[in-house]
Amino acid sequence: MSKPNLTVIEGGLSAPTEKRKKYFISSYVTDTRLMGVLAVYIHWKLSDSVGDSDFHQFFYIDCEEMGLETYKSVVGSSIDEITVIEQALVGGLGASKIDISQRQVRGILSHYKVFNQRHDLPFPQGYKEYSFLVEPETILNPNEHKELMQKICGEIVSDYQAVNYFLMRCFGRDYSGAAYLTEGEFPLDLYDEYRRATFCKNVIDKESVGDDGSVSYLCESLIEMDNKYETAISKVCIKDHKVTGFERCSGFAVSTAEAAMMLTKAEFVTVYEVMLSDEDMDNNIGELTVNLNTVMSSHENGRLFMAFKQNNDHVNNRVFRLSNDVKGIYFLTDYGQLIVAAYSLPDIRSLENKLKASPLAPFLMTTAKYEFKEPVLFEFIQSDFEDFDDFLDFIRND
Repeated sequence: MSKPNLTVIEGGLSAPTEKRKKYFISSYVTDTRLMGVLAVYIHWKLSDSVGDSDFHQFFYIDCEEMGLETYKSVVGSSIDEITVIEQALVGGLGASKIDISQRQVRGILSHYKVFNQRHDLPFPQGYKEYSFLVEPETILNPNEHKELMQKICGEIVSDYQAVNYFLMRCFGRDYSGAAYLTEGEFPLDLYDEYRRATFCKNVIDKESVGDDGSVSYLCESLIEMDNKYETAISKVCIKDHKVTGFERCSGFAVSTAEAAMMLTKAEFVTVYEVMLSDEDMDNNIGELTVNLNTVMSSHENGRLFMAFKQNNDHVNNRVFRLSNDVKGIYFLTDYGQLIVAAYSLPDIRSLENKLKASPLAPFLMTTAKYEFKEPVLFEFIQSDFEDFDDFLDFIRND
């Protein structure tokens, strides 16, 4: 008997995704480039001799410092898995999801691959799984780049919006983002010594109107760097919602106490007693994450669920506050309390109504409601107290 001629065939389901054929289905990017971040999603169909399956890829990009920062993927069609990842990466961005082509998504990822290499930044784990998207690199031509920027930046509808986004990009040393908002040639790196600067607050006042219809605005910006604060005074000229001039005027250091006063605002708090065991609450935690559209983080005395607004309209205001993208906070303590906080009456009522409409409603009993002149919930979260009422008694007597 002659020796059989054997061929080794890799098992389809066990074969790694990088070795399976991929067919592009769709992709989207968030329109948050001017906020300094992007989230990208791609849906593929995997196919081989064993069968077909879906493949979902998610990327989170920090346009200022970290470049390609996070990568997550799901093989299959688990809605729960996909929703959890999407909520974690996209939920806090106040974004619209903009459909883009395969070439556009490859162009975005290739650009930030080069960004990581230029800044000696590591790539997210799982590079082999997404390397096919950036090898070889896809370089968009000027027209393609312009079309993509219009998608990921969204429409500028007011001078306030243009000024706030422009200064945010300049203080973040994201000059390509700032340049998108300009018309004409002038220096953008007037605050180039500001490293890792956070644009906390900005107040805009109209200074003058030019003969050509341009408007000059004087801006007082509160900036935080490494837990130190500065106020920067700038002049920004705008015509047709485009920045046509930029001038650095003055600046001075601000103490932490002064910064706190500049950023302070009222806080409305509702406290509930949770009438569920820890195990039952854990089994229903999805009601606070997916159904209430929040992003969760763990703390020593409980879990925080941050609810963000569904857009970035807070940038389109004379007075900009970075924190105004937050709709409210749910904090579930290990002591059995659910504390809900927001910075306006409409928002706290909205959060309360969402809880009333949720399956958790029968197991929540309202025990107190408060209005504070300044936020206290984060002080409680950072304290050693387990009970919110005990914490309030302490600060009242302090």
